[in-house]
Amino acid sequence: MEKKYKADNGMGNLYWGIAALVLLGMIVYRYMHAESVLSYILYFGFAILFMLSTTIRKYTVTELNFLEIHFVLTLFAKNRRIAIGDMTGLKKIKKNQLRIDKVRGFEVLRVKASDIDELIAELKERNPRIVIADNGEA
Repeated sequence: MEKKYKADNGMGNLYWGIAALVLLGMIVYRYMHAESVLSYILYFGFAILFMLSTTIRKYTVTELNFLEIHFVLTLFAKNRRIAIGDMTGLKKIKKNQLRIDKVRGFEVLRVKASDIDELIAELKERNPRIVIADNGEA
C-alpha cells in the first residue's frame, strides 16, 4: 500500500505568485495604453505553466521501496524516484524540512509539518540501516 505525504512549498509559491502578478500587471498596463500585449500574455502563460510544473504536490512511499516526488504538472519535470535502500541518513533541518543523505549526495524535502515525523518513521521502518541524526531541536 502506498503512503502519501503532502509537500510544503512555503515561500516558493509566494515568489512565483508575485512574479505572475507583475506579469499580469504588465499585461493590463500595456492593454490600457493600447500597446501590443501578445508577448506579455505568452510570458504570463509560460510563468504559470512553469510554476505548476516545478511545484511539488506530494511525496509517496511506494510498495517497491521508492520515495516518489510528484509535481503538480509533469510538463517540464518528470516524477522523480529516490530508492529507500540508497538512503544512509535522515536529519530534520526545520519543522518542515527533511535532509535525506544518500549514497551519492543528498536531497532536501519540504514536507508538511504534521506529516514529517510519520514520514521519518516510515522510511526508518523500510530501511533500518538509516541513521537518524539529532539536530538539537526539541
